[in-house]
Amino acid sequence: MDEGIISEHILSDQAVAFNPGKIIDSNNAHEIVSAITTAQKQGFRYIIIDLAEVEFLSSAGVGSILNTIEASRDSGGDVVLCNVSPTILHSLDDMGLADVLTIMADDQEAAAHCGIRI
Repeated sequence: MDEGIISEHILSDQAVAFNPGKIIDSNNAHEIVSAITTAQKQGFRYIIIDLAEVEFLSSAGVGSILNTIEASRDSGGDVVLCNVSPTILHSLDDMGLADVLTIMADDQEAAAHCGIRI
């Protein structure tokens, strides 16, 4: 997948998954935020962000994702990260965010957290 290309997969009437490509940084963080906020406005309570292909997640990218979480949690849902590489997970842990973010091992675990089976 090319960087900057966000793919969307509707999992249920309550959950949608996004694959943000290879890089989430200040140049494209607004794209993932736009995709998430649009989905939230459409009534999706659960947003899964599949980081399987993400090679770089900047602090700006993390901040952008963090700014979308409250809306999902306020509606009884969540923003869930899955397939997080050990390097990115280590960075999130170093920033003290591993306990703030909902992080699941893979897409099946993320979907189960959202109450759906894939």
